[in-house]
Amino acid sequence: MQIATLANEMFIHMSLSYFQKNNASFFIDTFTTLYPKTPEKILFKALHQLEADTLVSIFHKEDKPYIITLRPNNIRNINKNTLDKKGYTLSNDVFTFCQSHAKHFHLSF
Repeated sequence: MQIATLANEMFIHMSLSYFQKNNASFFIDTFTTLYPKTPEKILFKALHQLEADTLVSIFHKEDKPYIITLRPNNIRNINKNTLDKKGYTLSNDVFTFCQSHAKHFHLSF
């Protein structure tokens, strides 16, 4: 699986979790469970791609991603077309939800 495809799937998973459960933080186990056949190195690259695109923050433990936090405030400030151009395929409903609710959910990283 390509890094960009995996990053998109992870982003969709986190965004849907935020949309459905208002959950924005995920332990690395979430992704190792979702993608058991994907090597850690590939998972980490995909997560770092999301971080480079300022969609998540990553807390490291022992030089490995440990807690991944969706950054809904950054989603609120980004244009849907920009996400599409970067290869992220977030549904309009989830995108709108993240944009409208991000102002109520503050993270300080």
